[in-house]
Amino acid sequence: MSQTNWEADKMLDVYIHDYLVKRDLKASAQAFQAEGKVSSDPVAIDAPGGFLFEWWSVFWDIFIARTNEKHSEVAASYIEVCLRMFLQNGKFPLVWMKLLLPLHNSGWFMVTE
Repeated sequence: MSQTNWEADKMLDVYIHDYLVKRDLKASAQAFQAEGKVSSDPVAIDAPGGFLFEWWSVFWDIFIARTNEKHSEVAASYIEVCLRMFLQNGKFPLVWMKLLLPLHNSGWFMVTE
């Protein structure tokens, strides 16, 4: 989808509606669609639990790994790979560095060459 045709707020509304439908919250989905004038077009990313749920699950797993020792190995691996990429070539979004660097500095994990 091109940048000119993509409107973040409308796309978010579509995925909120998709999430409500997939959670079987029919009345809420209908009310949200009517009040927000949400498009009835199918979503581009049709995940079984809804894209927002999938995204939230991944985000939460990585976010909670910063402060909780009971993190998943998948989150730990992702964080390690991202941090390694940054340390090797210096290219990484600042927002992710704010999430990942405290883990590295605290000794939670070490990146080795």
